[in-house]
Order: sequence, then C-alpha cells, then structure tokens
Amino acid sequence: MGTLPNKKYAGDSITFSGFIKTENVTDGYAGLWMRIDPYIAFDNMHQRGAKGTTDWTEYRITLPLDPKKTDKIVFGGMLVGKGKMWLDDLKISIDGKDISELQPMITAPAEEDREFDRGSLVTINDRDSNTIHTLYQLGLVWGYLKYRHPNVIKGNYNWDYELFRVLPELLKTPAGKRDDILLNWIDTLGKVPKATKKAVTDSISIQPDLSWINRSGFSENLQRVLLGLSSLESSAEDQYYVSKGRASNVSIEHERPYMQMPFTDDGYRILALYRYWNIIEYFFPYKADIGADWKITLKKFIPKFLNAKTELSYKLALLELAGQIRDSHAFFDFDYAINNFLGNRRLLVWLKFINNQPVVAGFSDETLAQKNDLQIGDILVKINGQPVETIANNLRPYTPASNNWTQLRDIAGSLVRTNDSILSVDIIRSGKQKQKTVSSYNPGTFQARKEFSMLNIPYKWVGNKVGYIDHGKLKTRDLAAVFEQFKEARGIIIDLRNYPSDHLIYTLPEFLLPELRPFVKILVPGIRNPGSFSYAAPLKTGNVRSDYYRGKVVLLIDETTQSSSEYHAMAYRTAADCTVIGTHSAGADGNVSRSYFQAL
Repeated sequence: MGTLPNKKYAGDSITFSGFIKTENVTDGYAGLWMRIDPYIAFDNMHQRGAKGTTDWTEYRITLPLDPKKTDKIVFGGMLVGKGKMWLDDLKISIDGKDISELQPMITAPAEEDREFDRGSLVTINDRDSNTIHTLYQLGLVWGYLKYRHPNVIKGNYNWDYELFRVLPELLKTPAGKRDDILLNWIDTLGKVPKATKKAVTDSISIQPDLSWINRSGFSENLQRVLLGLSSLESSAEDQYYVSKGRASNVSIEHERPYMQMPFTDDGYRILALYRYWNIIEYFFPYKADIGADWKITLKKFIPKFLNAKTELSYKLALLELAGQIRDSHAFFDFDYAINNFLGNRRLLVWLKFINNQPVVAGFSDETLAQKNDLQIGDILVKINGQPVETIANNLRPYTPASNNWTQLRDIAGSLVRTNDSILSVDIIRSGKQKQKTVSSYNPGTFQARKEFSMLNIPYKWVGNKVGYIDHGKLKTRDLAAVFEQFKEARGIIIDLRNYPSDHLIYTLPEFLLPELRPFVKILVPGIRNPGSFSYAAPLKTGNVRSDYYRGKVVLLIDETTQSSSEYHAMAYRTAADCTVIGTHSAGADGNVSRSYFQAL
C-alpha cells in the first residue's frame, strides 16, 4: 500500500496504473486499488480483476480528483483468494501527466500544521458542571472565531489544532481568569482590521444570533472583542472552511476526517461535537424550527460526547445529535458500527406504519417470506417477546427525521433488521394474535425491496379517461408522448411516492402551465456574514404555450416523497387545477451539505 505525500495537485482526475502478472489465482482476483479520502472515490477492480494465470498486463484505475475536499489518497495492489501476483512499473498521473512532473498546489498554512496528527493530547478527567460550562463557552467562541476571524477564514490556522492548544490551558485555569486566556488566544491570531463600514443588512431575512455574547457572563473586554468581529464582513464569497455550494447551500471545506483516531481521544470527540454544532448554528436555515434552543443542545451533548469512549457509543452520540435538528436529510453514509447495532440480517418483509402500527406491506423475497408464513396485512406487535412500540421508541433518538411519519418510515426499515438468524415474532392476523418463528437472511441472498410501483412502464390509462404517471420511471424523452396520449384526459395522476429518475422540474411543467410561474424561494446562507440568510430570487417553471394540459392534475405523495421528489411536487402544484393527496411528505426538499467526522 502507498500513500501520496502530504501535498495536493490541481487536476480533474487521477490515474493509478501498473503491470500485473498472476499465477493460479482462484476464488477471487488480483488487481489494483485506490481510495480518495474522505469517502470521495474508491475503486478496487472488483469486476475486472485478473484471474487464473496471466502474463504481464497493464491495468489502470482513474478516479475524479477534488483537491479542495481531499485529505489523503491511498493506493496499492491486492490479491483476493488463492494464488500469486506480481506488480511492476506502478505510476500515478494527474490529467495524463506523471506526478513527478507536476508542482504541488500552494496550500494554506492550516494544511502545513500536523502537530496533532497522532492524537489531541487532551484528557478531560473532570465531568463537573464547571467543566461542562467551560467547554460550552469554548464551543461557542471556537465556532464564532472559525467563521468570523479574518485570519482564520483565510486558512492561516488549523482551527482543529488550535482547539487542542487552548483547551488544556483553559481547563486548568481558575474560572475567574479564563476570559484572559481567551483574550490572549484571540490576540495571538493577529491584528483585526477596523470595520470601515457597517455591513448592509436590508436584504437579510435572518440575522445572526449574537445575543449569547452579552448573556455569556464574559468580561467586558472579551465581549467587546467578540462583538467587534461581528461588524466585519469578509470581502470574499468563499472562506477556507466554508464556501457557497453549487446549489446555493453551504459547502463544508477542508475538514479532515481523522479516520484513524482512537475513540478514546477526548479532544477529538469534543472537536466532532463543536464542528457539527457550529455548522448548524451558522449555516442551517431551519434552526428556528428545531423546536428547542440549539445552544442548550450544545451543553446537553457535552457530557454525552465526553462519555462516548467506544466506537458505537460515539457514533450513536453523533447520530442522536444529528436527530436534534429534525431534518430527514440528516443521515450518515454507510457505517459498519451503526449497521451492526441495527442488525446485519433482514426479515424478508418490508413494513409500513398504518395508524401507528407496523403492517407487512410487501416482501423482499416473496417465496422465502411465504416459507415463514408472513402475509401482507399482518400487524407486527412483538419481536423476541419485546413490544414493537418499545423497540420503536428506543430507535427514535437514532432516527433523524423532519416529522413523525418519516421517522416511522425509517424505523420500519430498522425493525426488520437483526443479528439473530431465528426470531420469535407476534403478529395480528384477521383480528387474532399469533406467535411465529421466522428466519432472517443476509443481504445478497435475496432481492432487495423495490420502490412502490403500479406498473413497469412510465404511464398508462387507469380508468375512465384518467391517466396515471409513475414519476419514478418517467424520463424527459417520454413527455411529448405522455401528454399527446393524455391530452383529452379528464385528469392525470402523477405518483410521487418514489424518487425521480430524471430532472423534470423545468420540462414537465411546460405541458401544465400557460406561462412561467414561481414555485420556490431559496434561503441562501451568508458566507460573508455567517449566521445570516437571504432569499434568492424565486425560481420559475413553465412556458408560454397555448396547448398546455387543462384538465385536473392530482399529485400522490406520502412519507417516501423526499428531497428531489418533494421539489418536483412544488413545481407541479403550480398547475391551475392541481390537488395534492396523501400523507405528509418527508420534509427535506433542500440540498445536502456534507461534512466528515472522526472515523465516520
């Protein structure tokens, strides 16, 4: 295995090439592999590796390159199964040029700071209220400086490591002198220019919440210095740690994932909490709709993160923290520890909560499910003797969602997961409760559940001059034929209980509207003034045409209508005669901003 030096190179793609020779490779393959961390791209030649006995052959792996988001690139050769392999003439090239011929990018000073790469050296032994309050105040100040101080937002400081420098000193200093430590810390960051003019706020719809500075109990000097930073506005659209994303949402930049950090490291666990909490504090437009004081959440979660010294407890603490923002777009990518917690095996049914009861609504594998005598309509009431309601309530803290319906949707998916191969389940069928012994299966031994669909084609007639469109299958190329066929329909049903397979926001409404109509206004985070949000101009869809469809339009939605599907529904409902039918959608129509935390 190899790792590229701690340098970054500009380019669109990176290629790892080399020659491989094999002898009697069986039960697997030989190949190259390359991974760009954190979780940017990966290829291990799984489907095209060398097998058997082969002479020297050149192989290549090419991955997209994103220097701003890349922390590390690792690569090597691998032999899966039995046999022998030889490697020769390994090369790395970027955009077709050998890396030895390229000059590294000029990086910010923050990237040269590697002092705490092997650990934070922070140990927090005390868990008393005084320590918790100190950590709470530091979390507020650390995040504020990260996105406000002119020398931090330029990338002059590795802000993670600055935390590890100030934290031990702050904790060992008597309470009455801690403000002096913070003032000295801020002073070492360099001179702050005086604000030449007050930032324009007329167009701002949400102002930054800086009331905590005056309510913190900080000394007058510290309050004055902190408030002085609020009058500064960055002249650049992008900062070192955040920038404006392609969809106007915030893009999180230069956050190292620290994938190899031990979960016993107190400093890195507190860092993970501070990072996430401050991203929400300054760049989450729905913070006022969380339903709780977000600052109280910071204080509440400090003990949870201090005590989370195992991989599972740490990741559950992060998952629970993500759940506090009540957003169905708050999720983790694939994670072994969380998957093992929920269960690596599956019952072969999928459930849907109806009247707050999990009901069998379909099968992952109908043949195997029938062997376990489970039927559509069965109500699941107990698993291994434990009431399903109890299990569901235990899962709620670790199931982020915008509303109860979507949370139950995801809990339903967790209820069929287990690490046991045999389970006892109690069901209600035809009004009678029965106990059954059922088997679970490893994924891969059965076909996973497909999205709900009434048909295998995108559209058809379903009644007396009523057309039906499966939005999950509809393509732009189908639109002309769809509306030609349905032009005399009394009504058209558009089923949005799925995820779109094409981007139809601006094309399908051309057949529904006689003009351009606004359908959404987007709140844009203020990168120059963190914590502020302004509305962008409304987006419009439709077209000026006389042959638009004039009949009834019905949109079918439920808790599986999420993200892009909700966004499409917002555009379609501008049709003149449109009705939305169903249950609550997932409540997550915004764009996703990704960040990375230790070992996730």
